Amino acid sequence: MHPCLLLVLALLGTASASHPAPASPEKEATLEVPEEDERCPLESETRAVSIPDPLGATTFRYVIVTRCRTFRSAQRVCRRCYRGRLVSIHSYHTNVSLQRLARLCTNRGQVWIGAVTRPLGRIVYCRWADRSRWDYTYWLPGYPLRSHRYCTSLCTNNGRWRSLNCRVRLPFICEY
Repeated sequence: MHPCLLLVLALLGTASASHPAPASPEKEATLEVPEEDERCPLESETRAVSIPDPLGATTFRYVIVTRCRTFRSAQRVCRRCYRGRLVSIHSYHTNVSLQRLARLCTNRGQVWIGAVTRPLGRIVYCRWADRSRWDYTYWLPGYPLRSHRYCTSLCTNNGRWRSLNCRVRLPFICEY
């Protein structure tokens, strides 16, 4: 062997190029590509819209993401890719506007919104994931379900809300 190559091998250790040492699980984890659910959506998978508030001078900005994700993954995408959150809905006007846009943009019957419910004794506790005031609802009759913790979807056909298992994969609406 050449003297330079011997020096390099001595400095790097004795691993042979033809028999590399197996990678440790810790190193493999750092080299992995993020799961597809963790990547920001392509522009072709989104539609950004602005809706003026009819009661004031504020304009709310939303992005409808057509790639289906679990509720938790959708929350992460909203936070990481848009510096926002899953939408919280505080008026009938906003609900109808988002329902119509979601119907035009997706080929699915439901989209995630940022509401979570859980039983609390004989009642159901409802809250927005962004912790904003719970001041409007538009549940489908028979909802919210009272048996477990659920996430909430908006039906793109009629705008009504439904309780769903949070692991279901749906398109979603971010607010930023």
